[in-house]
Amino acid sequence: MPLLTRIYFNAVFGSLGGLLGWLLFCLFGNPHVSEEQLTWQLIQDGGLIGAGIGYFVVSVEAIRDRAWLRFVRLASYGAILGALGGAVGILLAEFVNYRLVGGIGAIRGSQLKFFATVLSRGLGFLFLGILVGLSEGIAFRSRAKMGYGAIGGALGGFLGGCLFGFIYLFSLERGGDAALAGATGLVLLGAFIAALSSLVRSVFQPARLRVLRGWQEGRDYPLDKPEVYLGRDEHADVALFRDMTVQRQHVRIERSKNGYVLHNLGAPPEFTRVNDIPVTQPCVLHDGDRLQVGKIVLRFEWKTSPTSADRGRSSRSVPVSTGKG
Repeated sequence: MPLLTRIYFNAVFGSLGGLLGWLLFCLFGNPHVSEEQLTWQLIQDGGLIGAGIGYFVVSVEAIRDRAWLRFVRLASYGAILGALGGAVGILLAEFVNYRLVGGIGAIRGSQLKFFATVLSRGLGFLFLGILVGLSEGIAFRSRAKMGYGAIGGALGGFLGGCLFGFIYLFSLERGGDAALAGATGLVLLGAFIAALSSLVRSVFQPARLRVLRGWQEGRDYPLDKPEVYLGRDEHADVALFRDMTVQRQHVRIERSKNGYVLHNLGAPPEFTRVNDIPVTQPCVLHDGDRLQVGKIVLRFEWKTSPTSADRGRSSRSVPVSTGKG
Protein backbone atom coordinates (compact mmCIF):
# COMPACT_ATOMS: atom_id res chain seq x y z
CA MET A 1 0.00 0.00 0.00
CA PRO A 2 2.74 2.59 0.75
CA LEU A 3 4.17 1.98 -2.74
CA LEU A 4 0.78 2.55 -4.35
CA THR A 5 0.30 5.64 -2.19
CA ARG A 6 3.65 7.04 -3.30
CA ILE A 7 2.89 6.38 -6.96
CA TYR A 8 -0.56 7.94 -6.53
CA PHE A 9 0.82 11.12 -4.95
CA ASN A 10 3.50 11.42 -7.61
CA ALA A 11 0.97 10.89 -10.40
CA VAL A 12 -1.36 13.55 -8.96
CA PHE A 13 1.38 16.15 -8.65
CA GLY A 14 2.79 15.17 -12.03
CA SER A 15 -0.66 15.81 -13.49
CA LEU A 16 -0.70 19.24 -11.84
CA GLY A 17 2.69 19.88 -13.39
CA GLY A 18 1.36 18.97 -16.82
CA LEU A 19 -1.60 21.28 -16.30
CA LEU A 20 0.72 24.10 -15.22
CA GLY A 21 2.85 23.51 -18.31
CA TRP A 22 -0.22 23.77 -20.52
CA LEU A 23 -1.32 27.01 -18.81
CA LEU A 24 2.13 28.52 -19.29
CA PHE A 25 2.07 27.45 -22.93
CA CYS A 26 -1.33 29.09 -23.42
CA LEU A 27 -0.21 32.31 -21.72
CA PHE A 28 3.16 32.76 -23.40
CA GLY A 29 3.04 30.56 -26.50
CA ASN A 30 2.52 32.08 -29.95
CA PRO A 31 0.92 29.82 -32.56
CA HIS A 32 1.44 32.38 -35.35
CA VAL A 33 5.17 32.59 -36.03
CA SER A 34 7.23 32.78 -39.18
CA GLU A 35 9.35 29.86 -40.32
CA GLU A 36 12.50 31.71 -39.25
CA GLN A 37 11.18 32.04 -35.70
CA LEU A 38 9.85 28.50 -35.43
CA THR A 39 12.91 26.97 -33.78
CA TRP A 40 13.05 29.56 -31.01
CA GLN A 41 9.30 29.32 -30.49
CA LEU A 42 9.57 25.53 -30.13
CA ILE A 43 12.36 25.95 -27.57
CA GLN A 44 10.21 28.38 -25.59
CA ASP A 45 7.11 26.20 -25.76
CA GLY A 46 8.97 23.05 -24.77
CA GLY A 47 10.76 24.89 -21.97
CA LEU A 48 7.48 26.17 -20.52
CA ILE A 49 5.91 22.72 -20.60
CA GLY A 50 8.98 21.05 -19.11
CA ALA A 51 9.30 23.70 -16.38
CA GLY A 52 5.71 23.16 -15.28
CA ILE A 53 6.10 19.38 -15.09
CA GLY A 54 9.52 19.49 -13.43
CA TYR A 55 8.34 22.07 -10.87
CA PHE A 56 5.82 19.70 -9.32
CA VAL A 57 7.35 16.29 -10.04
CA VAL A 58 10.68 17.00 -8.34
CA SER A 59 9.20 18.77 -5.31
CA VAL A 60 6.41 16.28 -4.52
CA GLU A 61 8.28 14.69 -1.57
CA ALA A 62 8.89 18.10 0.01
CA ILE A 63 5.20 18.95 -0.44
CA ARG A 64 4.21 15.74 1.31
CA ASP A 65 6.63 16.52 4.16
CA ARG A 66 5.45 20.14 4.26
CA ALA A 67 9.11 21.15 4.17
CA TRP A 68 8.72 24.50 2.45
CA LEU A 69 12.38 25.53 2.31
CA ARG A 70 13.25 22.24 0.67
CA PHE A 71 10.27 22.67 -1.64
CA VAL A 72 11.70 25.95 -2.95
CA ARG A 73 15.08 24.34 -3.61
CA LEU A 74 13.70 21.20 -5.26
CA ALA A 75 11.12 23.09 -7.29
CA SER A 76 13.87 25.34 -8.63
CA TYR A 77 15.94 22.35 -9.75
CA GLY A 78 12.87 20.74 -11.29
CA ALA A 79 11.78 23.86 -13.16
CA ILE A 80 15.23 24.60 -14.58
CA LEU A 81 16.12 21.06 -15.65
CA GLY A 82 12.54 20.39 -16.75
CA ALA A 83 12.67 23.47 -18.97
CA LEU A 84 15.93 22.24 -20.50
CA GLY A 85 14.46 18.78 -21.06
CA GLY A 86 11.27 20.19 -22.53
CA ALA A 87 13.19 22.41 -24.98
CA VAL A 88 15.41 19.54 -26.12
CA GLY A 89 12.45 17.15 -26.24
CA ILE A 90 10.30 19.41 -28.38
CA LEU A 91 13.12 20.00 -30.86
CA LEU A 92 13.88 16.28 -31.04
CA ALA A 93 10.20 15.46 -31.48
CA GLU A 94 9.93 17.91 -34.36
CA PHE A 95 13.10 16.54 -35.95
CA VAL A 96 11.96 12.93 -35.65
CA ASN A 97 8.50 13.89 -36.84
CA TYR A 98 10.00 15.57 -39.90
CA ARG A 99 12.20 12.55 -40.66
CA LEU A 100 9.51 9.93 -40.11
CA VAL A 101 6.47 11.73 -41.42
CA GLY A 102 7.52 14.83 -43.32
CA GLY A 103 8.80 12.90 -46.32
CA ILE A 104 5.68 10.80 -46.82
CA GLY A 105 2.99 13.42 -46.93
CA ALA A 106 -0.01 14.31 -44.80
CA ILE A 107 -0.95 12.24 -41.77
CA ARG A 108 -4.69 12.21 -42.38
CA GLY A 109 -5.96 8.92 -43.77
CA SER A 110 -2.80 6.91 -43.12
CA GLN A 111 -2.51 4.78 -39.99
CA LEU A 112 1.23 4.31 -40.57
CA LYS A 113 1.86 8.05 -40.69
CA PHE A 114 -0.42 8.58 -37.71
CA PHE A 115 1.46 6.15 -35.48
CA ALA A 116 4.83 7.35 -36.77
CA THR A 117 3.89 10.83 -35.58
CA VAL A 118 2.74 9.44 -32.22
CA LEU A 119 6.09 7.64 -31.89
CA SER A 120 7.98 10.84 -32.65
CA ARG A 121 6.20 12.59 -29.77
CA GLY A 122 7.15 9.76 -27.44
CA LEU A 123 10.80 9.91 -28.48
CA GLY A 124 10.86 13.66 -28.02
CA PHE A 125 9.31 13.70 -24.55
CA LEU A 126 11.60 10.84 -23.52
CA PHE A 127 14.33 13.45 -23.06
CA LEU A 128 12.04 15.60 -20.98
CA GLY A 129 11.40 12.62 -18.71
CA ILE A 130 15.11 11.82 -18.38
CA LEU A 131 16.06 15.31 -17.27
CA VAL A 132 13.12 15.62 -14.88
CA GLY A 133 14.10 12.25 -13.38
CA LEU A 134 17.72 13.35 -13.08
CA SER A 135 16.88 16.65 -11.44
CA GLU A 136 15.58 15.13 -8.20
CA GLY A 137 18.77 13.12 -7.80
CA ILE A 138 20.83 16.25 -8.45
CA ALA A 139 18.81 18.20 -5.89
CA PHE A 140 19.30 15.48 -3.27
CA ARG A 141 22.92 14.84 -4.31
CA SER A 142 22.08 11.15 -4.74
CA ARG A 143 23.56 9.13 -7.61
CA ALA A 144 21.05 6.36 -7.02
CA LYS A 145 18.14 8.80 -7.32
CA MET A 146 19.68 10.18 -10.50
CA GLY A 147 19.97 6.74 -12.09
CA TYR A 148 16.56 5.42 -11.07
CA GLY A 149 14.91 8.75 -11.79
CA ALA A 150 16.41 8.90 -15.28
CA ILE A 151 15.22 5.38 -16.13
CA GLY A 152 11.72 5.96 -14.78
CA GLY A 153 11.55 9.41 -16.33
CA ALA A 154 12.59 8.04 -19.72
CA LEU A 155 9.87 5.36 -19.60
CA GLY A 156 7.28 7.86 -18.39
CA GLY A 157 8.30 10.47 -20.94
CA PHE A 158 8.14 8.01 -23.81
CA LEU A 159 4.82 6.40 -22.86
CA GLY A 160 3.27 9.70 -21.79
CA GLY A 161 4.55 11.41 -24.93
CA CYS A 162 3.07 8.70 -27.14
CA LEU A 163 -0.25 9.03 -25.34
CA PHE A 164 -0.09 12.82 -25.67
CA GLY A 165 0.52 12.50 -29.41
CA PHE A 166 -2.27 9.96 -29.83
CA ILE A 167 -4.87 12.04 -27.98
CA TYR A 168 -3.88 15.25 -29.75
CA LEU A 169 -3.84 13.82 -33.28
CA PHE A 170 -6.95 11.69 -32.72
CA SER A 171 -8.85 14.75 -31.54
CA LEU A 172 -7.69 16.87 -34.47
CA GLU A 173 -8.69 14.21 -37.00
CA ARG A 174 -12.22 14.21 -35.60
CA GLY A 175 -12.58 17.96 -35.35
CA GLY A 176 -12.09 18.12 -31.58
CA ASP A 177 -10.83 21.01 -29.50
CA ALA A 178 -7.05 21.22 -29.91
CA ALA A 179 -6.59 23.14 -26.64
CA LEU A 180 -8.54 20.56 -24.62
CA ALA A 181 -6.66 17.70 -26.28
CA GLY A 182 -3.34 19.37 -25.55
CA ALA A 183 -4.25 19.94 -21.91
CA THR A 184 -5.36 16.32 -21.50
CA GLY A 185 -2.20 15.03 -23.14
CA LEU A 186 0.13 17.13 -20.98
CA VAL A 187 -1.69 16.18 -17.77
CA LEU A 188 -1.20 12.50 -18.65
CA LEU A 189 2.40 13.12 -19.66
CA GLY A 190 3.19 14.65 -16.26
CA ALA A 191 1.41 11.80 -14.47
CA PHE A 192 3.37 9.13 -16.39
CA ILE A 193 6.76 10.75 -15.78
CA ALA A 194 6.11 11.19 -12.05
CA ALA A 195 4.51 7.78 -11.48
CA LEU A 196 7.11 5.71 -13.36
CA SER A 197 10.04 7.61 -11.84
CA SER A 198 8.62 6.79 -8.41
CA LEU A 199 7.95 3.15 -9.36
CA VAL A 200 11.48 2.51 -10.63
CA ARG A 201 13.05 4.12 -7.56
CA SER A 202 10.83 2.06 -5.26
CA VAL A 203 11.62 -1.22 -7.02
CA PHE A 204 15.39 -0.75 -7.04
CA GLN A 205 16.01 1.10 -3.77
CA PRO A 206 18.26 -1.10 -1.57
CA ALA A 207 16.67 -0.24 1.79
CA ARG A 208 14.05 1.99 3.34
CA LEU A 209 12.51 3.24 6.56
CA ARG A 210 8.76 2.85 7.09
CA VAL A 211 7.01 5.03 9.66
CA LEU A 212 4.99 2.82 12.02
CA ARG A 213 3.87 5.49 14.49
CA GLY A 214 3.99 9.26 14.56
CA TRP A 215 4.53 11.94 11.91
CA GLN A 216 3.68 10.67 8.39
CA GLU A 217 2.56 7.25 9.65
CA GLY A 218 2.71 4.68 6.84
CA ARG A 219 5.22 6.74 4.83
CA ASP A 220 8.29 5.11 3.24
CA TYR A 221 11.67 6.86 3.07
CA PRO A 222 14.31 5.34 0.76
CA LEU A 223 17.88 4.93 2.00
CA ASP A 224 19.54 5.59 -1.34
CA LYS A 225 22.49 7.76 -0.25
CA PRO A 226 25.76 6.81 1.48
CA GLU A 227 24.61 8.89 4.46
CA VAL A 228 21.00 9.67 5.37
CA TYR A 229 20.15 12.16 8.13
CA LEU A 230 16.97 12.01 10.24
CA GLY A 231 15.70 14.96 12.25
CA ARG A 232 13.54 18.09 12.42
CA ASP A 233 15.82 20.08 10.13
CA GLU A 234 14.13 21.22 6.91
CA HIS A 235 17.10 19.86 4.97
CA ALA A 236 17.17 16.45 6.68
CA ASP A 237 16.83 13.53 4.27
CA VAL A 238 14.07 12.15 6.50
CA ALA A 239 12.31 15.21 7.93
CA LEU A 240 10.44 14.35 11.14
CA PHE A 241 8.34 17.31 12.26
CA ARG A 242 5.74 17.90 15.02
CA ASP A 243 7.76 16.07 17.66
CA MET A 244 9.91 18.35 19.82
CA THR A 245 11.78 15.36 21.26
CA VAL A 246 13.37 14.92 17.81
CA GLN A 247 16.59 16.90 17.45
CA ARG A 248 17.28 18.96 14.33
CA GLN A 249 19.88 16.36 13.31
CA HIS A 250 19.00 13.36 15.44
CA VAL A 251 20.66 10.32 13.86
CA ARG A 252 22.63 9.40 10.76
CA ILE A 253 22.32 6.10 8.89
CA GLU A 254 25.50 5.28 7.04
CA ARG A 255 25.85 2.60 4.38
CA SER A 256 28.97 0.44 4.66
CA LYS A 257 30.24 -2.55 2.69
CA ASN A 258 28.43 -4.96 4.99
CA GLY A 259 25.19 -3.10 5.65
CA TYR A 260 23.79 -0.06 7.42
CA VAL A 261 25.00 1.56 10.63
CA LEU A 262 23.00 4.01 12.77
CA HIS A 263 24.89 6.82 14.52
CA ASN A 264 23.40 8.84 17.37
CA LEU A 265 24.32 12.50 16.75
CA GLY A 266 24.19 13.51 20.39
CA ALA A 267 20.45 13.00 20.93
CA PRO A 268 19.22 11.70 24.32
CA PRO A 269 19.53 7.87 24.35
CA GLU A 270 15.99 7.47 25.76
CA PHE A 271 14.72 9.05 22.53
CA THR A 272 17.09 7.11 20.29
CA ARG A 273 16.40 3.38 20.42
CA VAL A 274 16.80 0.27 18.27
CA ASN A 275 14.51 -2.60 19.26
CA ASP A 276 13.74 -0.61 22.43
CA ILE A 277 17.41 -0.50 23.47
CA PRO A 278 18.95 2.99 23.92
CA VAL A 279 21.67 3.78 21.38
CA THR A 280 24.82 5.56 22.52
CA GLN A 281 27.35 4.01 20.11
CA PRO A 282 27.21 3.13 16.39
CA CYS A 283 24.70 0.33 15.85
CA VAL A 284 24.49 -2.13 12.96
CA LEU A 285 20.94 -2.39 11.58
CA HIS A 286 19.24 -5.59 10.47
CA ASP A 287 16.14 -6.11 8.37
CA GLY A 288 13.06 -5.64 10.53
CA ASP A 289 14.72 -3.58 13.28
CA ARG A 290 12.42 -1.03 14.96
CA LEU A 291 13.90 2.43 15.37
CA GLN A 292 12.58 5.05 17.77
CA VAL A 293 13.55 8.64 16.99
CA GLY A 294 11.94 10.93 19.54
CA LYS A 295 8.45 9.48 19.84
CA ILE A 296 8.35 8.39 16.20
CA VAL A 297 8.73 4.67 15.49
CA LEU A 298 10.12 3.41 12.18
CA ARG A 299 11.00 0.00 10.79
CA PHE A 300 14.22 -0.62 8.88
CA GLU A 301 13.66 -2.79 5.80
CA TRP A 302 16.56 -4.14 3.79
CA LYS A 303 15.64 -5.82 0.51
CA THR A 304 18.81 -7.89 0.28
CA SER A 305 17.99 -9.86 3.44
CA PRO A 306 18.16 -13.48 2.16
CA THR A 307 15.31 -15.25 3.93
CA SER A 308 12.19 -14.57 5.93
CA ALA A 309 13.78 -16.51 8.79
CA ASP A 310 16.62 -14.00 8.87
CA ARG A 311 14.10 -11.18 8.89
CA GLY A 312 12.32 -12.64 11.87
CA ARG A 313 15.58 -13.24 13.73
CA SER A 314 16.96 -9.75 12.97
CA SER A 315 13.83 -8.09 14.29
CA ARG A 316 14.77 -9.40 17.73
CA SER A 317 18.43 -8.48 17.45
CA VAL A 318 20.10 -5.90 19.67
CA PRO A 319 22.34 -3.02 18.61
CA VAL A 320 25.87 -4.08 17.77
CA SER A 321 28.65 -1.71 18.68
CA THR A 322 31.11 -0.99 15.88
CA GLY A 323 33.39 1.27 17.87
CA LYS A 324 33.27 4.50 19.74
CA GLY A 325 30.77 7.17 18.73
